[in-house]
Amino acid sequence: MSEDSFLHHACAHSDTSDSGTDSAAEPADPFQDSRLPRPEVPGLPSRGQLTLVLSAHHLLVSLGLYTVMPVLVLVLSQQATGAAGPGLFCYTASAGLGALLVSRWLSRRRYLPTMIAGTVLAATGFGLLPYADGSVTALVLLFAAGSGMSVHSLLSRVLVAETVADDIGRQRLYSTLMIAINIAASIGPFLAMATYREGDARLLFSVTAGCYLLAGASLLCGVSPVLRMPGGTTRWPISRTTLNKSLREATARATVVATLVGTFLYAQLSSALVLLLADEIASGAMRAALFAAPAVGVVVLQSPATTVMAHLMGRGVPSFVFVSVASLGFGGAMLVLGSGMPSAPAIVIAIALFTLAEPFFHSTVSTAFAGLSIGSRLEVFNLRQVCWTVGEALGTLCGGTLFLLLHRNGQGHIYWLTLGISAMISVPPLMTGLRKQPHRQGHGDHA
Repeated sequence: MSEDSFLHHACAHSDTSDSGTDSAAEPADPFQDSRLPRPEVPGLPSRGQLTLVLSAHHLLVSLGLYTVMPVLVLVLSQQATGAAGPGLFCYTASAGLGALLVSRWLSRRRYLPTMIAGTVLAATGFGLLPYADGSVTALVLLFAAGSGMSVHSLLSRVLVAETVADDIGRQRLYSTLMIAINIAASIGPFLAMATYREGDARLLFSVTAGCYLLAGASLLCGVSPVLRMPGGTTRWPISRTTLNKSLREATARATVVATLVGTFLYAQLSSALVLLLADEIASGAMRAALFAAPAVGVVVLQSPATTVMAHLMGRGVPSFVFVSVASLGFGGAMLVLGSGMPSAPAIVIAIALFTLAEPFFHSTVSTAFAGLSIGSRLEVFNLRQVCWTVGEALGTLCGGTLFLLLHRNGQGHIYWLTLGISAMISVPPLMTGLRKQPHRQGHGDHA
């Protein structure tokens, strides 16, 4: 695969064979632990420019996503009997893992045209969905939309990791993107109400497709057309070497486990907790307010939470610790729901705990993985996608099946207590023996 001779990345990775293992050791970063500035890299945007462009991009992408999600299950159920469940699963799986299917192709591709292609693919999938003439066609379109989202999501995270050299800078940028995403999440449901007509979703999906197309166009304002993805270290999305290192290296292992636990618990917010709300909260306005609370909370709390995390990371606290603390917050919400107190106050307190914990979770997962030096950045973020999707998929599966079974038999509290106790047992050991490390500015930083 050819590469422009003048283009270099801030992070260089060794060439490899197709065996799935590194053929040479990764060269040391000569600017690591040095007061000397890194040389300018052709095509790299400034941090301010990148923040502005990616914030607008994620705002538009998320506006399209959170406009369609509140009514997607209704549209699918109306198109074909029994299509809602498989359709949602198909979209969720492809949105999480779709990029891994083309990981080898993504290696060293240019960010700008590839990210635009991802948004165009998502726009096409969602835009044509109202015209699907059967469940199979709908599944194909949902797979296309999810895969486009997966490519856009992966490349935007890798772009930040490659462009911003230090963990604190990455955390600030990822946190800013989370604010933009949650602003869209607060607006999307109202836009859905304004554009959706029962039995006719064409206007809604046209608006959704338009948001994705505008999101792709926004990248033209600041992402250089010469910037490329880093090269992978293997023909596979994640090499055996990287997998082995993620199990042996303490920080990597803690990051993987904390992410799996946290995403499993957070998935209850969109599965088991939805079912509980439908049974226990009669007021539609109250249910809507409770659903919107976490998104509004992130918009309000993300900046101060990031300030706290940046200060502590500057003092040597690894970023996976914040992922672990957020997971404990989610676990605390589970314990409240299983405590036996009246349902309404238990739900309010649980969602409040979710809201307080979330600013320390989503953006910090990306920061924690970006700081790992166990493989190429592409591989590391592929590993992040796997961990996130496995935790989320299993969480929604359990929340939508096991909880429902127990709840209908009057034993729902057992589900919540099991999850809460499991979190309290599994997460604290990840932080035991933690030793502060001096913060380092450079590619070699460990989160």
